Amino acid sequence: MATATMKFNPGTPPTLGSDTTGETARYYGTITFSAAGDTYATGGLLPLTNFALKNLGPYADRTPVAVYIESQIASGLSYYYNANTGKLQIFGGGGSGTAGLTEITNTTPLSGTTPPISTDVVNFEAIFLRR
Repeated sequence: MATATMKFNPGTPPTLGSDTTGETARYYGTITFSAAGDTYATGGLLPLTNFALKNLGPYADRTPVAVYIESQIASGLSYYYNANTGKLQIFGGGGSGTAGLTEITNTTPLSGTTPPISTDVVNFEAIFLRR
């Protein structure tokens, strides 16, 4: 089994928004994953070549101000973009009382979570400064 990857897919047509001051650029779209049998690597998934945030368009080559990611099917999985590593980390379980969420276990197939990561419908919004 190969190590899983992911893609940031801009909306069609590309959806680039701006705040009312024109100071930020916002990109919206979906995240898709490699084959269901590919495995998660601790620390997160790297984007497939040419499908990283920096490839979304103007201003996206900068460190994002914020990246919001959510499952549209209420999968119970939590997705976080790590700006320091450029990886998408996935968490599940825990989260009750004083326990935090736990990262998906290393070498778990994308089809090995409930529900499967490989079939989750995931949207993102990435915000970058224009200046």
